[in-house]
Amino acid sequence: MSEVERLMEEVIRKLPETRAYNQYQTLLKRVQEQPELYNRIGDFRRRSLWVRTAENIDTVHEASELQNQFKDLQNNSLANDFMIAERQYCNLIRELQDMLLKGAQIETEFLDG
Repeated sequence: MSEVERLMEEVIRKLPETRAYNQYQTLLKRVQEQPELYNRIGDFRRRSLWVRTAENIDTVHEASELQNQFKDLQNNSLANDFMIAERQYCNLIRELQDMLLKGAQIETEFLDG
């Protein structure tokens, strides 16, 4: 095993020590204890991802429709807390990914144009 692989494994081992990971896991377990809520959140997450990545759609309209269809989740504190924790954990992972890409010095400027 190379030094780089060992260090990556160490980062992965350290993730459970982060506040973001622990909040996400705790709330995920609580949400999973309510299968109906868990499924509803899953539906929201799939639709939200579709709205953000689909081409040739009216994104503003679709986002508004999404908010209307899933208003119940906005009023559910557990669902809200879970989605906030998930976003924070994903942001942590994204920051690690950005650091790795920047440090790896892979040319990605072509993506900007």
